[in-house]
Amino acid sequence: MVIDTKMLSTLHAVMAHGSFAGAARELGFTASAVSQQMSALERRLGIVLFERHAKKAVPTEAAHHLHQRADEVMDLLNQIEIDVARLGAGQSGTLRVGTFDSAGGPILGRAMARFLFRRREVEITLDEGEPYELFPRVADGSLDIALGFSYDLVPPRFPENLRLNKVMTEDLFIVVARRHRLATKSAVDIEELALETWVAHRPETASHQCLTSLCAQHGFTPRIAFRSNNLGTVQGIVAAGLGVAMIPEIALTRESDTVALPLTRPMPQRHIVSAMRSTDTTPLATAFLEALRKAAAGV
Repeated sequence: MVIDTKMLSTLHAVMAHGSFAGAARELGFTASAVSQQMSALERRLGIVLFERHAKKAVPTEAAHHLHQRADEVMDLLNQIEIDVARLGAGQSGTLRVGTFDSAGGPILGRAMARFLFRRREVEITLDEGEPYELFPRVADGSLDIALGFSYDLVPPRFPENLRLNKVMTEDLFIVVARRHRLATKSAVDIEELALETWVAHRPETASHQCLTSLCAQHGFTPRIAFRSNNLGTVQGIVAAGLGVAMIPEIALTRESDTVALPLTRPMPQRHIVSAMRSTDTTPLATAFLEALRKAAAGV
């Protein structure tokens, strides 16, 4: 049994005016049309709602009960309309965000603060991982937007149903311990590092692949002794004098025990991008992308 909202609105008008004629004037119907709607509602429910008299319709106890519940339903429907409108305007809901380690402080924190400033009813959930872990989750719908990156010298392999948007491009630096033999130089040749011990990310990462491709272009294979995807760990090992590393600019901690050196020739760059599904028009994700861009511009 289905009761449509048109019948409930008519019921409300009859209860308010005490007659079919009064309800008809409010609703712009004929009194006959109002009477027919109430008769159809009575047949559908199998109960009598009104005692019909010449100029008035007296509600039964069943009508009073239905009227009360109908008001509750109409209030709920009105609230649903308001909630849907707020969702459509990007003023409420949940945004599921993915990010990678080194973007957390410099970009993501600022972007989240900017995004939430006028969106107090929006909730953000956050997961961290590498682009090869996060971007497939955007593609399958378990994340709304994710920050990731690609490196020069490494062709990106991302799911096809993603829309990638540039957030920023950053330089890469060679980081050495302050007491390292090259630490006093203003720049370094990549060939000067052929015999060094390296600290690098895991082999499946774009960072690792960029490093090995760069070194291969200059005739050597880097001797990697330490692997970590945590750039804080990487820089700590470098600071202890146990190796050198190639690190993106925003991840540099400026530790007093390390020195960041540019190369004497053009260095590959890292390109930070956001990923959304190609078909996604979620206002929250679109607004968050704009907040990311503004946060990155201030880095």
